[in-house]
Amino acid sequence: MSAENAGTGGWVCATCGTMHSGLAMVFGPDAPDPWLAVSDAERAAGELNADMCVLPTADGSIHYFVRAHIEIPVHDSDDGPFCWSVWVSLSQESMRTQAEHWNDPGRAKLEPMFAWLCSSLPYDAPTVPLPARIHTREPGRVPWVELQPDLDHPLVHETHTGITMHRVAELNRTLTEGA
Repeated sequence: MSAENAGTGGWVCATCGTMHSGLAMVFGPDAPDPWLAVSDAERAAGELNADMCVLPTADGSIHYFVRAHIEIPVHDSDDGPFCWSVWVSLSQESMRTQAEHWNDPGRAKLEPMFAWLCSSLPYDAPTVPLPARIHTREPGRVPWVELQPDLDHPLVHETHTGITMHRVAELNRTLTEGA
């Protein structure tokens, strides 16, 4: 997960390298779980950047991923939502649409696209794969993920009911132990 020493009152952002004070409000892996699970040779045949991933596999299939945020309201903070920066898988057609409109100022008007959550998050129940929809926003803003609302999962519950800063502090401590 991307944030170092967040539980110490300060943390170094894995993206910008800058020391920040307070609690980290965004955590997430640098790559989708399937990317991390394949061989170096398979990764060498693929492509991964900060926002998109294409992964050809040994069986001849190609998997497509986009980074997006799961936003969880924080009731007792004015710092905005807590965000899981996650990876979701898309169909080839949806990935093509994302790529064709990536710099389009009107891309926020694209219809939401079906996706599968492909990032393991620290919940008792597995988060991979959870069905979702990805909502594209204007260029420069990370798309957001809407999890299937009728799922009985703690992550889905938190996205609908929100969390407190105490929970954010717990997540910071859990995610940075041993960092």
